This record gives sequence, C-alpha cells and structure tokens, in this order.
Amino acid sequence: MEATYQAPEGFLTMAQAQNALGVSKATLQRLVRDTRFTVYRDYRDRRVRLLRVEDVARLKTPIPE
Repeated sequence: MEATYQAPEGFLTMAQAQNALGVSKATLQRLVRDTRFTVYRDYRDRRVRLLRVEDVARLKTPIPE
C-alpha cells in the first residue's frame, strides 16, 4: 500500500472534509452528528473514517433560515 492513504472514489477522509469545509475536527464531528450523515470505514484501514463527497458538498451549501 502507498505511504499516504488514498480514499476510494466518491469519498473523502474526515481530514480532507475538514480542509474542504475550512472547519475544525470538533466542528466537523458535530456537523456530521447533527445532520446524521453516514460515516463509512475502509476495509483497507479501519482507522480511517470516510464521508461521501455529496454529503460534504451539502454541508457547503447555505441553508435558508
């Protein structure tokens, strides 16, 4: 396996999602919990938590008040 982890196509690691959204780890964990997105694990490395790209994109979209 490569020295750096490569997420499967269509998924982002939690760290990649943090960078994409510009939020902290704690904030991302709260957003995921509050929105009830499914968090996935990769069988190649069970320590890695993954989010679907579509779910991260939805978090970037403003919501009406």
